[in-house]
Amino acid sequence: MLYTFFIRCCILLLSTVSLAFAANVTLDVDSAASQSVWKQLLHAEQTAVSLHASGENFYLAENGFKYPQAELKATISAFANEPTSQCQFPARKLFINKHLPELSFPDVKCPQYQEYLDAFSTQSASLIFASGYLGNPASMFGHVFLKFNSGSEEGLLDNTFSYGAKVPTDENKLVYITKGIFGGYQGKFSNQKYHHHHLTYSETELRDMWEYKLNLTQDDIQFLLAHLWELENATMTYYFFEQNCAYQLAKLLGLVFDKPLIAPNKIWVMPFDLVVMMQRHQSDRIMFSDVIYHGSRQQTLYDRWQQLNPREQQVLLTLLENAPQEAHQQLASLTDASAIRVIDTLYDYFAFIEQKEDDLTDIQKAQKRQAMIKRFSMAPVKTSWDAVKRRPPHEAQDTTRIGLALYDSSAGGMAGELNFRANYYDLLTLNPGRIPYSELTTFNLRLRYLEAEGLSVKEFTPVRIINLNASESGLPLDSNWAWKLAFGYRDQANNCVDCGAGYIDSFIGKSWVFRHNLVGYAALSTSITSSNLNGGFIAVGSEVGGVAHVTPEIAMSLAVGQQWFVNQPSKDLHYLSISARYLINQRWDVRVNIDNKQGTDFGVLISHYY
Repeated sequence: MLYTFFIRCCILLLSTVSLAFAANVTLDVDSAASQSVWKQLLHAEQTAVSLHASGENFYLAENGFKYPQAELKATISAFANEPTSQCQFPARKLFINKHLPELSFPDVKCPQYQEYLDAFSTQSASLIFASGYLGNPASMFGHVFLKFNSGSEEGLLDNTFSYGAKVPTDENKLVYITKGIFGGYQGKFSNQKYHHHHLTYSETELRDMWEYKLNLTQDDIQFLLAHLWELENATMTYYFFEQNCAYQLAKLLGLVFDKPLIAPNKIWVMPFDLVVMMQRHQSDRIMFSDVIYHGSRQQTLYDRWQQLNPREQQVLLTLLENAPQEAHQQLASLTDASAIRVIDTLYDYFAFIEQKEDDLTDIQKAQKRQAMIKRFSMAPVKTSWDAVKRRPPHEAQDTTRIGLALYDSSAGGMAGELNFRANYYDLLTLNPGRIPYSELTTFNLRLRYLEAEGLSVKEFTPVRIINLNASESGLPLDSNWAWKLAFGYRDQANNCVDCGAGYIDSFIGKSWVFRHNLVGYAALSTSITSSNLNGGFIAVGSEVGGVAHVTPEIAMSLAVGQQWFVNQPSKDLHYLSISARYLINQRWDVRVNIDNKQGTDFGVLISHYY
């Protein structure tokens, strides 16, 4: 009897311990499933991840996308009962090992995953920000991607991961923009060598890149690589203004930084916003240790050209203007040190022109060959160039602007105005890391209130793009057309109220750099309107103007134009616009605007950027 009683007590005790352990494990699973990192591994706050190309589900539980707890339990069950599933989800395995260490699973070898890790001989990781490219709608706002650094000096063979839309070859641009905005494409992460991005951005599209060296441990890097492995064949719905490259990289880095990297109070996500959010978390969690500038082929040429003295610049121009066989005579007039500087800059020039024009002419090839022959006959000395200090992108003004203005209006006295711009920057914005002397604004809205007339829409411009394409060297072939394209709705004149009309404005011309911070332009302009209050629907004429960045705090712009109406040549339209900006800090500025278009408006605008 005593023996039987002892056995029953042991069984009861073991049962109680087992139930307590099971209850504790359940509580731990519930707690782990509520972790933000687990939800990010499931991409629970965005469009569901599609099936793998191999046919394997990304989610193991029914509706696992919606129910993180059910997905975690299904993952634990799969790891225990189907051990090879650990090879499909190595990041989930690392998460469970960390947050549920009491669980154990059968050992399993994952040769393909191990081969993938071996290919990433990684010492550190970087986030690369590529500046905008106005030649492609998808690239106008810039791009971000991850680079896994092997430690080599140039890093051209380092692996990268980039997120983008899967777009059919030769897709119509209008179709591309429409489908990109409304989720008509699937997006995925792709793995490429860094030299591919370097060739595309720095050499072909002439875009600057900024490398943010991430403050990550080896465990952090392994966790990122593990999740990227999970996403290797998976796709997600791509949205141009939201679930884009910046959104996916922000979510990915959130796995290891555990900080929100998507800018608050916005329904869109910009690559620029990601680097700004990293900077704003620096005080409580150091996210990057250094920022390295990688200039485009064009910018490298400009930097070296500006470091040549006047005599060296003149010799370089002479080399380009004269016959190839005269190169040795021209270079002989310089010291060896100066000749080497000229030859190196000449080589950069030809490399730039070869990309810009697709190839060199026979004369250019001969000029380059003669300069190289001269260089090889000289001492193998490496030229020392001064590093040009540039402000990194995260020091630019934020992309969204809201402002209040007071205008002395020719339509009826003092007027108040609310000004809102969704994105991105204008000619006067503080713009490090962006295309110099350009503008890319979207969804610009001006609401004006006049006491006698009430509230009205002064302007709504969905898109305005200006690129002055200012050449900083003045060298032959280093020039492009200055151009503008804008469309939307606006008042046709300043001396009227509720006289709005749809419009399309454009110009094409040339620009000149008078000083490093002063650019002027002259262009042929056209305007098309849906109403003919001023005399016609189509007007053509000319416009001249300029932009001056007097100091980092003070910038000014000017535009003067006159147009004649095609259907009523006897009537013309002239306009004048002057703006001056004073930068208070990264998030605030004050502007003074003078606008003359059948009446003069004078106003002061204070703006907040976020």
